[in-house]
Amino acid sequence: MKLTFFDARVWKYVIAGISKVVKETVATVNEEGFRIKTMDESKVVLIDFFLPASSFEEFEVEEERKFGVNMEDLAKIMRRATKDDKLNIEVGESSYSIIFEGHGRRKFTLPQLEIYEEEIPEVELDLPAKVEITSDSYRELVKDLEPVADTVTFYAEPGRFRVEATSDLGYAEVIITEDSGVLLNYEIDEPARSSYGLEYLSYVSSVSQVADKVSLELGNDMPLRASFDIAEGGSLVYLVAPRLE
Repeated sequence: MKLTFFDARVWKYVIAGISKVVKETVATVNEEGFRIKTMDESKVVLIDFFLPASSFEEFEVEEERKFGVNMEDLAKIMRRATKDDKLNIEVGESSYSIIFEGHGRRKFTLPQLEIYEEEIPEVELDLPAKVEITSDSYRELVKDLEPVADTVTFYAEPGRFRVEATSDLGYAEVIITEDSGVLLNYEIDEPARSSYGLEYLSYVSSVSQVADKVSLELGNDMPLRASFDIAEGGSLVYLVAPRLE
């Protein structure tokens, strides 16, 4: 089995984000594409990373393959991806190889892990508020709130999206209005408020470097669904359980 993707840096930032949530998981490759769907040990976060077969320059898959991956080790390898590198993935019987082709060819081979694959059910959520913001504004929002608290509260209000953090250290607030230039789409069936652990939001902030926008969907004390559109039809969907008071 061999896959070729045009930009290794996409994988660099996505794998970096996933590795902060889960240490070991299973990757699945079939005729539809490449997928990592997994949950953290505490069952707070669900991640679904998918790249369709059409997004690859080369996609040689004869049958479905599943292989266990140490995400920390893979993230270390992916950090070596540089500008203009293509990524090749070759999967053997007991190992898999990461190959960067750009200014030269660099190959890294890692063992496959024997991991029990937990079945993750489909999650159906009717979330009344949808906020689309630029990826840069998402990353800066997280950075603005990190120094103050470990819990943040999102408010989807008429005409504006507001995020606040409060702790003994102080108070921080970020307000994004419809005329700010970074609020790309704003759909509210009803006002919504929900709190989340800031660390979980920061884990995937690296993905914003290879996504143009981030879609945030929430309700009152409901999970947050953050969706990143990645190059060539790929996506990373990140579902975070609310932090209830």
